[in-house]
Amino acid sequence: MLKRLQDDFYLAMLTLVGAMIVLCITPYGIYRLYTGNYIVGIADLVMVLCAIIATRMAWRSGDTVKPGLFMALVFCAGAVLVCINLGIDGLFWVYPFLVFIFFLVSPLKAFVLLIVMLACLLLFANLQPGLVFASRFQMVSFVVTTTITSIFAFIFAYRTQLQRRELKRLATTDSLTGAANRRTLNDQLAVAINEHQRFGRPYGLILLDLDHFKQINDNYGHNAGDQVLAGLIPLLQSMLRQSDQVFRFGGEEFVVLLADIKPADLAKLAEKVRQGVAQHLTTPDGSHLTTSIGAAMLQPDEDWEAWLHRADMALYRAKHEGRNRVVTG
Repeated sequence: MLKRLQDDFYLAMLTLVGAMIVLCITPYGIYRLYTGNYIVGIADLVMVLCAIIATRMAWRSGDTVKPGLFMALVFCAGAVLVCINLGIDGLFWVYPFLVFIFFLVSPLKAFVLLIVMLACLLLFANLQPGLVFASRFQMVSFVVTTTITSIFAFIFAYRTQLQRRELKRLATTDSLTGAANRRTLNDQLAVAINEHQRFGRPYGLILLDLDHFKQINDNYGHNAGDQVLAGLIPLLQSMLRQSDQVFRFGGEEFVVLLADIKPADLAKLAEKVRQGVAQHLTTPDGSHLTTSIGAAMLQPDEDWEAWLHRADMALYRAKHEGRNRVVTG
């Protein structure tokens, strides 16, 4: 449980907001019911119940987008209802909700929701003067303070989102080639195993290694070798399907993970890749490079280590049999 919270920032934030709502709002809801303010009491407890439901949905499904949006919508509606019924006493609850919402949905969605919420409050305040705000000056002060709070919350949330995206990219992508890295490969192989076992979804692997690549580094330098590797990825992507994923396995070895593919199609695609590399990938002096390929379909009751090992052994045979060929394992 703790590891999942550490790995999933948005699940952790949604859980934190849900826990704070339950702990902080529940006593007020019970008190309102006890004192006879049934509308606000029910609204408070509905927000608590929705927070519990949304948090549970996020934990069970792994999806934090829909539960977060659901919780944010309920909070905005609840805040408007509480402010209308409690007047100035209810306005204090708007400020924590301003912050909460930026942890539940994207910064832009949060900002739009807050504008709609504040617009509803101001519209009702103008239709019923004196019910929400004691004076016009108080209303203007509320608008100014909530706007400032929303802007700073938006800036903070937006910057945090950009930083997390960049950190995720650095953690999951090979910096030289732009292909996904070995860590991401392990995660996606585990996903493939799970989908194959649960739904019978077919998966294939292509493991390729550039032939005699060491000679490029020896003859032309490592910068030339890096340029060749960087040029391989767009070449592969031009020959693969949009859904196929390319990973750098290590050195000059790359893995292609293919979903929803038949054994015959896997062999054809592997051969297409071999021919494409031989025709279009060149060394600095214009010589054509070749690649050896091992391909393997995922078998029933097979873990990803065994699956990857079979592809690796097929690649070894392709190398041993003379290179520039495809061997299916």
